[in-house]
Amino acid sequence: MTRSIVTGLFGLLSVVAVGFLPTSCQSGGVGDPCTPEDEYNPQFAGFKVTEENIESRSFQCQTRICLVNHFQGRVSCPLGQAPPKSCSGPADASCGADSKCVEAGTLAPDCDPNSDDQGAGACAGYGGVCNPTTRACQCNQTADCPTDSYCDAESKQCKSYVCHKGGENCQIPGADDNEGKACCIPGTDTPVAAPVCGQCAEATNRNAERAVYCSCRCGVAEGEPEDENFNFCECPSGFECTEIRKNVGLGDKQITGKYCIRQGSEFKSEQSCGPVRGYFNSQQCKGPAAAGGT
Repeated sequence: MTRSIVTGLFGLLSVVAVGFLPTSCQSGGVGDPCTPEDEYNPQFAGFKVTEENIESRSFQCQTRICLVNHFQGRVSCPLGQAPPKSCSGPADASCGADSKCVEAGTLAPDCDPNSDDQGAGACAGYGGVCNPTTRACQCNQTADCPTDSYCDAESKQCKSYVCHKGGENCQIPGADDNEGKACCIPGTDTPVAAPVCGQCAEATNRNAERAVYCSCRCGVAEGEPEDENFNFCECPSGFECTEIRKNVGLGDKQITGKYCIRQGSEFKSEQSCGPVRGYFNSQQCKGPAAAGGT
């Protein structure tokens, strides 16, 4: 797993959906908005509308479940963004008079210095060396790092930098002046280093308000025997119990099955995304682009 270190109070909190699920699940908080932990990773390009994500350790939700029900982009960046201009570090003056070259993340995968290859395999593409103290990959030169990242001489870690205006130049959900602003790590001025699709049309069930929120598990997957040891929740008014993840024999069986979703928001096809307002690239995004989109 790649560990990205950002400035301020936030770090990368990468939460795997196949983690621990509470044995009980209350319906309080179902439907409340939540920001998936993946969005604290500056390299994360956003969710795909063809996929679902069940975050089972969300402290934003009383139920501990932050459900991403076939949503496109980032909750924290409604209009998305084109690929930001990369640069080589704070001394790089190529960004222009109104922007600065700022750090957008540290690329230092975890590694095990006590493994048979001393972590070399995990660090391939990041320097090939596992630091025994930090248990993270380290580089010796920029050639050791992924494309558009540079080896920091002091920390010996690969870092990515992008041009960023700073100040109040980050998009905020619900704001009226997001046009032309960057995607940033929620609650910070740290820019996202990847291109991000604009969210699906507001009139559909695939935008953030309708597709990303606190939920709870209300039943087993279709065809599975009932689990008498799991305390399933009852969906509150305005929500229905619908299968989100089938049990295909991979990962944690206890996060498969049915979850409470907003009535009428069951995913049908990628065509339900509707016109995308904001950044659109047909190779990355579903759409089509809305009139005036980028």
